[in-house]
Amino acid sequence: MMLVRVETPVRALVTWFPDWPLVAARLADALPPDMPAAVIGKGVIAACSAEARAEGVVRGLRLREAQTRCTGLVVCVVDPVRDAREFEPVLSSLEERTPGVEVLRPGLCAIRARGAARYYGSEEAAAGAVLESADRLGVEARVGIADSVFAAEQAARSTSELSPFLCCSQAHPGIS
Repeated sequence: MMLVRVETPVRALVTWFPDWPLVAARLADALPPDMPAAVIGKGVIAACSAEARAEGVVRGLRLREAQTRCTGLVVCVVDPVRDAREFEPVLSSLEERTPGVEVLRPGLCAIRARGAARYYGSEEAAAGAVLESADRLGVEARVGIADSVFAAEQAARSTSELSPFLCCSQAHPGIS
C-alpha cells in the first residue's frame, strides 16, 4: 500500500495597490492630482483615475477613444522604472510591519500569511497592519488572503474601497 502525503497549502497574504502606474506617475509629479488622468502603453489605457473612469475611460481603451470620451484627459507613458522607484518606500513600509515581502511586480506583493498571522494574532489583524501601513503613506491598498498567491490576488482584486480586505477560508487539511 502506498501512502500519499497531502501538503497543507501555503496561505498567502497579497497586497494590491489599484492603478499603481497612475499612482506612481502622480507621486513622481508626472500627472497632476484630482484631474482626469491616464497612463498609456502601446496606444491603450494601462491605468486611469476615478475622474477619468467617471467619464467612461477604462483600461484597454484606445487612446483616441479615451480622449473622445474625456476631452480633458491628461496622459503620460508607462514607465516601469518609475513604477518600481516609487514603489520602494511602500515596500520599505510593508517590510517594517511584515518581513518577507515578495514583490510580484510594482503595485502587487505577497507575504506568507502564517508568520504574519502568528505575529499579529490573526490573519485579519495582519491584513489590518498592512492596510494601516499603506494608509500612513497615503496610498490605497487592498488585501486578500487565501490558500495560494493566485487565489489571494483574486480575493484582493474583488474587494472594494469600503471593504479593502477579503479572507478566503482555509482548505481542510487532508481533503483534496
